[in-house]
Parts: sequence; structure tokens; C-alpha cells
Amino acid sequence: MDKLIYTAFQSINNALDNKAIRAQNLSSTNTPGFKADMSIGSAGSGYLEQFDTLYTRAFPVINDKNGFVSASGQIRQTSQYLDLAVRGDGFFLAQKDGTSPFLTRRGDMQINNQNILTNAANETILSNDLNPIIIPPHRKMIISEDGNISIEPQNSPPGTIVQVGTIGLTLGGEEPLKKSVDGRIRTENGGVPAPDQQPRLAQGYIEESNVNMIEQLVGSIEEQRRYEVNIKMIKSAEAIDQGGSSLMRMPS
Repeated sequence: MDKLIYTAFQSINNALDNKAIRAQNLSSTNTPGFKADMSIGSAGSGYLEQFDTLYTRAFPVINDKNGFVSASGQIRQTSQYLDLAVRGDGFFLAQKDGTSPFLTRRGDMQINNQNILTNAANETILSNDLNPIIIPPHRKMIISEDGNISIEPQNSPPGTIVQVGTIGLTLGGEEPLKKSVDGRIRTENGGVPAPDQQPRLAQGYIEESNVNMIEQLVGSIEEQRRYEVNIKMIKSAEAIDQGGSSLMRMPS
């Protein structure tokens, strides 16, 4: 009976967690470059068995290694020179508020009041040597497919082209990637792969999120049904337990 109840409770917890994940995915549908969350681990109930003894009570087994859907989102043309999309596999390297660097596909770039290249989430885009990229005032900017940034500086003769930095890019390396507790993509040990400049960029395009709204909505309905089934299972277990207890009572 313990196994039945604990398994049902754990299944309820899983259903609630998955509903929260799907709600997060749906709320990020319009976030450029967002990678939909998914659970790649499992959680359940464990039962410790010892030689020549009875089974102990159940205890939870939790695996919190949450992954993400790696498929690319749809690429949309914007014709904005600061919009960048990674074509195929790969990531930008970014940092925010002194946290450790992370990977991102968000390419709605902007230049803040300190002339630092960021995206619209105010995440600092890092160079190929993992430093912020300073963009001087300019009349024109060209970003090559391998991340080199060239500008035509203000107050310079027409046709003057100066390279001011290189956007750090990586394919992700061989170490598995996952989302950290802050929701950002890093390796399993909390670091980032070294820039390899292998991905290719498209200027004037932006990648949309890869969230499949229909799939997320259908999944939310399925999780609600699973929740209800397990509630009924717990109530049935309670009825069975009460029935067994009544049979074992001594007659008065």
C-alpha cells in the first residue's frame, strides 16, 4: 500500500512540475531564440530493500537535470542591421549582472548607453575572448557571417571601415548542455564551451522561439488528466485500507 500511495503522490508532483514547465514555455513563445524546456531526467519513488528484512518506507528519488529542446526556431527577416540569427547549430556567448557566462540564441541586439553590445534582455554579448564588445559611434555597421563587426565611424572619411570586435560563437562543444537554475544554458559543470567561431550568422534576421504552442497546450491537458487519475488512485487506496482495517477489528 505504501508503494501505491507514494508512487501516486510522486506522479502528482511530476504532473504539477510539468504543468509549470509548459506554462513557462507558453509565456516565452514570443521571446526571440528561446529554447523550450523539457525534462530529460526522471523522478519517482525508491524502496530500500535489505537482506532478510522487511521493506522500508518509500522515499523520493529526484533527478533535476532539466534539458531543453535543441531544435532551431523559425528565422524571420527584419532588415534591422542589429538583428542577428544563428543559422543551424550554435550559440552566442553572453553574460549578465556579473553571473558566469552562458549560451544564448537571442539575437535582437542593441547598443546600450555605455556603447556595449547587448540583446534586448540586457544580456552583454561577449567577444571571442569573452569580453564585452564596445561599439563606437558609427554611420554604418556590417557583421560578417563569422561574427566580425566592422563599422564606418562617425566623422571619418566616407568608405573608412574599421573592425571593432568579433562576436563569440560556439557550436556547444562535446559536453552535454542543460539549463541552470537561472534558466540559462551552460554545460553540466556550470561553464561554457570555448568559442570556436564555427556557427554562421545572418544579419537582418532574427530567430523566433522554438515553442510549439499546440504541443504545449495538449500536454497541459494530459498532465491535468494524469493529476486527476492519481487523485482517484489515492482515494481508492484509502478505501481499500479502511476496508482491510475493518475486517481485522475484533468483534465486540
